Amino acid sequence: MDPLARRKMIAHVRLERQRLLSEHAEATRTTIEMLRASTANDDDPHAVPYLNLAYLLGTRNTYGDDKLMALALSVANWATTAINDLAHHTGRTPQQVLDQYETDVIADQEDLP
Repeated sequence: MDPLARRKMIAHVRLERQRLLSEHAEATRTTIEMLRASTANDDDPHAVPYLNLAYLLGTRNTYGDDKLMALALSVANWATTAINDLAHHTGRTPQQVLDQYETDVIADQEDLP
């Protein structure tokens, strides 16, 4: 990426982050609620994506794209922290944790009809 395009992208990201900052607290509460509901369904892992999608669609349909974007940012931040914590506690690097998940996802997709 050329330096001018990179500067423009960084400026845009900073503006969007600042604009969405007011949504942070509510997005964090929704993330916690969504994760509590999802992790409570560990006996039926196939239900988890549907439950998460219901939260995302509900947020978008009720509050609009800005709150959905804030929620997505919150979930991404939580995922990053969780991956780093898991890596630390298992003696692996974050990249190794991600590689394992990627391998598992590819294997699961190969098992689908």
